[in-house]
Amino acid sequence: MRGVNQATIDGRYVLARPIGGGGMAEVYLAHDRVLDRDVALKVLRNQYANDEEFVERFRREARSAASLSHPNIVPVYDRGDTEDGSHYIAMEYVPGGTLKERLDERGPIEPGRALAATAQVAEALWAAHERGVIHRDIKPQNILLTETGHLKVTDFGIARAASAVTISATNAVFGTAGYLSPEQALGEPATPRSDLYSLGIVLYEMLTGTVPYRADNPVAVCMKHVTEPLRPPRKLDPTIPAAVDALVAKMLAKDPADRPASAPELLNDIESVRGGTPPPLPASRTGTPRLGVRTTPTNRTATGPTRTARLRRAQPPVHRSRRRKMIGAVLACALLGLVLLGASLGLSGGREGGTSLNRMQDVARGGLAAPAPVPTSVPTPVGGGSGDGGPGSGDAPPPAENPPTPTPPASAPPASTPPDDGPGQSQYAGDG
Repeated sequence: MRGVNQATIDGRYVLARPIGGGGMAEVYLAHDRVLDRDVALKVLRNQYANDEEFVERFRREARSAASLSHPNIVPVYDRGDTEDGSHYIAMEYVPGGTLKERLDERGPIEPGRALAATAQVAEALWAAHERGVIHRDIKPQNILLTETGHLKVTDFGIARAASAVTISATNAVFGTAGYLSPEQALGEPATPRSDLYSLGIVLYEMLTGTVPYRADNPVAVCMKHVTEPLRPPRKLDPTIPAAVDALVAKMLAKDPADRPASAPELLNDIESVRGGTPPPLPASRTGTPRLGVRTTPTNRTATGPTRTARLRRAQPPVHRSRRRKMIGAVLACALLGLVLLGASLGLSGGREGGTSLNRMQDVARGGLAAPAPVPTSVPTPVGGGSGDGGPGSGDAPPPAENPPTPTPPASAPPASTPPDDGPGQSQYAGDG
């Protein structure tokens, strides 16, 4: 690599030995001549050093990372470009190695210490998220151990720059597919909850010695994050406490809305778990999850929505105004039918049916309530007797010279209207 074969970088940093590296950069232990201290010098590989867009993004994000100051974050001291085209970041040298090396050497960590380590990383993420910085690549390789056993998170600068590289450019970006959140795997923007998901994978690995999703290629691993249900840590190690198991399940929920909302909330959950109490479940939500399959524990209270209710509410709602228009149209048709039927009956009765005709005309004008529903068998009209000697037989008496006009009641009850079903249920009732 240009500039690295020399004993000194940029006339200031004297290289001692390689101490790590990855697909994006190589890391060296170096001595800072100006400030007389050891540093970790991260030098970008050639393929990125020649990508101007990537280098510019890397410069901006390195400046952003340098603004972070927290006991659990590796501080950035310097960033520079050499005359021969190398790009580097000078950071604090943490001599204890990485969490990944610790896990490879000694295997899983007992739950109490794993929770303590998770809390330290959550503290670092809290400080970064408050300043609007999302790491995007939380993994054991980016968590360093001090000589006293404290943890420090590194690579805030390079992680965002790496996210600009396309999938086809290198496998290096997908070298950490085992820790990638479902939304990142689908190409969606990372959020603070994405970092908490990746931290959940780290906790899973600390407890079990392995990551939950494995496959032959990185793309298949990414799809497992999106679609494959989580295998709880207790399935691998039954000695893991149930409360710890529940915390891992909450952190690794497919839908970001089902995870802890923030690093402070995660720290509260860790405190609860340390006391033997499972973390509180996310607020009950209805409808289809926004992303992937639901992995939140299903032991909700009896007041939670049933599966049938969730399916019913997931159907597209009928708008209230549309439903009311349909009801109004049906009632209008029924009323018109009654008007026409009454008019027909009145006309067939001749002069004797005049009163009935006037009544139906009043109904049409809205002066009276609609009559009761018409029975299926239509009665014989008044005055249309059959001559059988019944009440309607023989000649009808002549009408009075001035028959009294029926007076409508002061008010009439409105036609019956079906009860409103209430507002249509939104497909999503929560922050989904």
